[in-house]
Amino acid sequence: MFGGHGYYANGKMFALVREKSLYLKAGSGNVADFLLSGQMPYIHQCFGEYFPTNFYSVPMDVVEDETLLAQWVAKAIRQLGQTDQNEKASSALDSRRTRTPTTTSAVLNSHFF
Repeated sequence: MFGGHGYYANGKMFALVREKSLYLKAGSGNVADFLLSGQMPYIHQCFGEYFPTNFYSVPMDVVEDETLLAQWVAKAIRQLGQTDQNEKASSALDSRRTRTPTTTSAVLNSHFF
């Protein structure tokens, strides 16, 4: 996944290891931990474009402390449930939106230009 190795819980990815770096799933329940420690999201590059992900790098002091790392991993796994809730809320909002048809017109005669 993303050119690295993904780690899954309940069929969903909560961790990514790429180029000797560990990234964990971030959400509203743990993103502050990453940001306060100065960590950045993993940026995926595809076809010359860059896409930030919800996976943030884990500070080295956390990686080296087994107890602390277990806490961060547990928080990342809890974010998987939040993702489900966010997707349900988002799809509910999408279904309530009224769709307005768009009209496009094209001029086929090049003499108008």
